[in-house]
Amino acid sequence: MMGIDELAYQSRLKDLPPLGKFILALSLLVIALTVTSFLVPIITFSIGLALLLYSTGGRFPRIVLIAILDSLAIIIIGCVLIAFLTQGGGSVVQLDLLGLKLSLQREGLNLATLVLLRALAGIFVMLAFITSTPVPHFALALKQLHVPKEVLELTVLIYRYSFLLLEQMEVMTIAAACRLGFRGLRNQVKTTSRIAVGLFSRSLEMAERSQIALQCRNYQGDFPVFRPPRKLTWSWVLGPIALAAAIYVGNILLEGSFYLRW
Repeated sequence: MMGIDELAYQSRLKDLPPLGKFILALSLLVIALTVTSFLVPIITFSIGLALLLYSTGGRFPRIVLIAILDSLAIIIIGCVLIAFLTQGGGSVVQLDLLGLKLSLQREGLNLATLVLLRALAGIFVMLAFITSTPVPHFALALKQLHVPKEVLELTVLIYRYSFLLLEQMEVMTIAAACRLGFRGLRNQVKTTSRIAVGLFSRSLEMAERSQIALQCRNYQGDFPVFRPPRKLTWSWVLGPIALAAAIYVGNILLEGSFYLRW
């Protein structure tokens, strides 16, 4: 989380309207999930990847790469299951695995490919939004939608102090590992439970100290931003909708000339 937070503050797209970027990401996700075509997820994936590369300058912290690889592993496993379990359209490949006959049907392969492309599009579109929009900026922008002040306050407080809890958990985990606390299954369970209990008690202590510290700094429920992002304008509302409509129309025009054959 710390790597993503630093990446968001260093993004080239940081000063753009947070709500505008959210509408753009939402429009791309909706058009990619509602149209049953391979072309639309490919276009959405390309836009998300281009925005991500431009936003980060091609620099990806390890946590982002791990998140992408973990997501891809889960998605690929699911797509393989979909491909073999969905029947219809005729057989493409037949396998004999340990006496078990597996048949890969065209409908299953098409559905698995569509799910894979949609998942890739969703991952990179959301990463482009997350790595270019700091949470305090997004919370500040939500005031335009008249979101209750208490909700925004809780959002920013939870976001900021979650980093401290993660740091405490990392310190406790390293200390337990240095004492061989994770040696053996029994010790792993015992040590993990102790870390969870200790983290809970420390979170309560941290909440009390943080409340006192905020009151000493005359905290009034607002977190001022030195350079606030731009406000949402009608161009940022109509632009993403027009882009989604253009992708939809282009898909209709190219529907007969772009398809996959298995």
